[in-house]
Amino acid sequence: MSLNVLGLSFGHDGSASVVKNGKLIAHIASERITRVKKQRGVNKRVIKYVLDKAKMKLTDIDIVALINWFWDKGFEGEELFDKEEEGFAVITERGIEYSLEDYAEFYRNVSMAAQGVFTIQIGDQAKPCIHVDHHFAHCAYTYFMSPFDDALCFSLDVNDNMGNNHSAYYFDRENHHPIRKGDDFSVGAFYSQICDFLGFYPSLTDAGKVMALAAYKKHSSIANHFTWPEVIKMGDIYHGDQYSHLLGAHGQNMFTKRNLYPQLKGEGGKADKKWLDKKDWNKPLSKQIAADAQFILEQSVHNFIEELEKNFKLTNNLCVVGGTFLNCVMNGMLEKKFPKLNIWAAPACGDDGLSIGASLFISNKLDKNKKSEITEKSKKKINHTIQENISGGKKYYEKEILETIKDYDEIKYEKPDDLIPIISKELQNEKIVAWFQGESEIGPRALGRRSILADPRKQNMKDILNKKIKKREEFRPFAPLVLEDEADEWFDVKEGKSYPFMLFSLKCKASDEIPSAVHIDGTARIQTVNKSNGAIYDLLYQFAEDTDIPVLINTSFNTQGQPIVEDPEDAIETFLDTEIDILVLEKYIVRKK
Repeated sequence: MSLNVLGLSFGHDGSASVVKNGKLIAHIASERITRVKKQRGVNKRVIKYVLDKAKMKLTDIDIVALINWFWDKGFEGEELFDKEEEGFAVITERGIEYSLEDYAEFYRNVSMAAQGVFTIQIGDQAKPCIHVDHHFAHCAYTYFMSPFDDALCFSLDVNDNMGNNHSAYYFDRENHHPIRKGDDFSVGAFYSQICDFLGFYPSLTDAGKVMALAAYKKHSSIANHFTWPEVIKMGDIYHGDQYSHLLGAHGQNMFTKRNLYPQLKGEGGKADKKWLDKKDWNKPLSKQIAADAQFILEQSVHNFIEELEKNFKLTNNLCVVGGTFLNCVMNGMLEKKFPKLNIWAAPACGDDGLSIGASLFISNKLDKNKKSEITEKSKKKINHTIQENISGGKKYYEKEILETIKDYDEIKYEKPDDLIPIISKELQNEKIVAWFQGESEIGPRALGRRSILADPRKQNMKDILNKKIKKREEFRPFAPLVLEDEADEWFDVKEGKSYPFMLFSLKCKASDEIPSAVHIDGTARIQTVNKSNGAIYDLLYQFAEDTDIPVLINTSFNTQGQPIVEDPEDAIETFLDTEIDILVLEKYIVRKK
């Protein structure tokens, strides 16, 4: 009998997932539904969304996997996501409510990956539930969604809010083995602090700006002394505090700490007066600190993985995960430095992927017998295709799309027999195209389902997109789509490897031909596309036929501070609120009147 698992993550980047017999069949980040960036927790609308996608009701769910049940607190000790307001509660086997002390005890046991079985109350319905460790859920996500039979999985984050900032596990098809877990490798938190100091706070949303700015300067020699493990040598005056070291070396007050907490807008906290102004990003100091921070991050993670590899010669497969591994520049560096390793990163590296990992793990360890009883039984890993890694949300069909279009008097529309050559020509004519196709993507980056597209050959297209559409800082780059079978002619790819999730930054071999898709250092965060990608492949192939350039600029279909659009209404509202020229809604071409 099928075992249906619902995964719920209650921290920032809240999300819900449904796994059926070891296969992910539905996922959504809460922000896509609530339209609040980095939304904490889940609500009943989010749960209903994934259940609808899975063609299930809550009564069909056998067990719930919970992550981050207790998470960030405000200045008064209050939880920042009110579970009671949504009708959520967890009851222990003793019939009393699950407490913060119970949760802390779970996290103090470093060998424990899951705790339960308890009962979760969702409104007037109750379901058995199991708590899953934060970093372990990260590792389970990247392993179970990978193509590997076995892998060393490394999770690195700011922290799990219980003091741990990283963990490593070895997975094979039937078991997992803890290798390292702790709070002594805090380079993710260091990078987050530097983001705040540079004025790009809150770092939870804007850490990528440090990565972009770092390309404008070479790292200084002093940064070599602050990498791990160099910085934790005996006698270090700041006890390995990379943040204090770097600020002090640049003549800044090394005791300036992050006090902007909590990390999301509207949740209190204020910037330190000693922090730099983000408007001064073009000054040498800001660029140098960003470059040094990026180097310290890269070299520290490199050294850490090197140590893991030396101490645990278990496999050549390495799965990386956690919000820190959204740093695609670092990922590209790691691939170059470890050519013998097969490095995998799945699209929801951040906390939005936790609900997937937790539910896949529970599904792998439990079963349901003919009497509908849940039993413990390890099962072999079920592999997911690349498109199953990407697809999470619902598909919106023609009737719903057409009804939504007709609600807006400001737009006109057509349904051509073949929109692909039309849109290719519009892109060549310097039009900016919003692209809405199929099920929405898993993860924070547009992967050809909810994208804004443009011609990379135009020298000023990056500036146009930043100023007119995305409202971003001018130093931030855009990423390219590239035909997979031609990627090696354009980028320094690893032989035989595809890059489907926009998680690796690689050197471009022809920057002059696609200037708006390449960063100032000649690199680009690529996404390779093949026939399995559907309509976006057709468009890219047509553009290549027309121009001899198999590359398009691809950025997420949203504006600054907003989540990526989810449904046709979100798409039209964003289209009307921006200077996007054309909107493609499945088979319809929409223009402003």
